[in-house]
Amino acid sequence: MKNELRVSEMFYSIQGEGVTSGVPAIFLRLQGCNLTCGGPTTIHTKRIESPATWRCDTIETWLKGDGFSIESILSIWETNQWLDVRFQDAVHLVITGGEPLLQQTQLLSFLKHLKSVYSIFVECETNGTIMPHHSLFSFIDQFNVSPKLSNSGVDLQSRIHPSAIQLFCERSAVFKFVIETESDVDEIFETFIGPFNIPRKNVCLMPAADSRQDLVSLAPRVAEWAKRHRFRFSSRLHIELWDKKTGV
Repeated sequence: MKNELRVSEMFYSIQGEGVTSGVPAIFLRLQGCNLTCGGPTTIHTKRIESPATWRCDTIETWLKGDGFSIESILSIWETNQWLDVRFQDAVHLVITGGEPLLQQTQLLSFLKHLKSVYSIFVECETNGTIMPHHSLFSFIDQFNVSPKLSNSGVDLQSRIHPSAIQLFCERSAVFKFVIETESDVDEIFETFIGPFNIPRKNVCLMPAADSRQDLVSLAPRVAEWAKRHRFRFSSRLHIELWDKKTGV
């Protein structure tokens, strides 16, 4: 339905990644994704499958979902006092997934209504493989694009949509790359920075870690690579704080 979103979860927390890391945020996680990072059958095996070196840590969440009308979503938020006028200037809305742009028609209807009533900064997380409707740029203040590298285990043709990446680049989107080795950084240059001329100031390097232990181990190396190549470094604050717990 045009005015109904398939939602996996909604919760109030802090943004854990990217240039707005640490900002209080309402999270709206939408159901479904067009990529399966971790391997072609990882949804069923629940394992990291070669050639992937990491697995999406929200698969088990975004696989599930229920339909919510615009009114019911906002009613839940208002009941929880997430949209209290005192908080609107400080709290962001982070639309995530899965892949939110699979539902961009419904999302556009939702955001038009939301922005007509509330003043709130909207971020949208996307893997950059789906061309966004141009109208979305009027209602989404920041796109956080996470293009997938070969370490995701997703084939090249599925994970790179040149026209979409170019558009996001032109619209000054933030690009987050999940990396584990310095060869991943080389791939970023060869596959994205060079072909699309993405400004380094818009690029974040983020550790491929889904547990506090792995993050502590990998983050210092990723930070050094970020320093060396003059990229931003992004930790994963939600993992630092809550480890593998979801919905916080």
